[in-house]
Amino acid sequence: MSKIAIIGGGGFAKEIIEVIEMNGDDVYGVFAEQNSLDYPYFGYLNELREHKDNFDGIIVAVGAVNKEGIENRKKIIEFIRLNNIPFVSVISPLATISKSVIIGNGVYVGHNVLISCDVKIEDNVLINHNAVIGHDVKIGQNVSIAPQVFLGGGVVVESCVMIGVGATVRQGLKIGVNSIIGMRSIVVKNIKPNSLTLQAPSKIYRN
Repeated sequence: MSKIAIIGGGGFAKEIIEVIEMNGDDVYGVFAEQNSLDYPYFGYLNELREHKDNFDGIIVAVGAVNKEGIENRKKIIEFIRLNNIPFVSVISPLATISKSVIIGNGVYVGHNVLISCDVKIEDNVLINHNAVIGHDVKIGQNVSIAPQVFLGGGVVVESCVMIGVGATVRQGLKIGVNSIIGMRSIVVKNIKPNSLTLQAPSKIYRN
């Protein structure tokens, strides 16, 4: 049994806590700017230093699909690394994951996620409920994948990308670093770094 701390006090943190408890682990407490959860609240990032010896790992429950969400997540993760605070991965027992999948540290995999063979997932990635990840996909660090996303086989998602609810990325494509894929977008060509992509078929609003 592990004690796991949470950064983020909103609805997504509730989902992660549900998975933690399903796995038989304990929630040590919450570090957030604002906290709506019925768990011990310890303030925000600066308080992490005082508590880091009391829990076994931390997971970042910050994943809003917008530029602010990307920047917040990068700031939080850099703070954690500088202070030698351990990450932990939280994986739902209701997820289906091939034995050949490689998963890094600080990864969240929600209910009913399907991850096919030979997928590589780097550190601090959020994969929400009902997402489908095809074979041979590579997902970089600090990526947030919303519910019901579909990534076709051979897709490459570079670091600090956020993909909105119900988006589809066609097989073999590459999503560039720091990009945002909007809700229900259908991506049919490679996306350059720092792009904002919306609609179906996808329309690139910012390069």
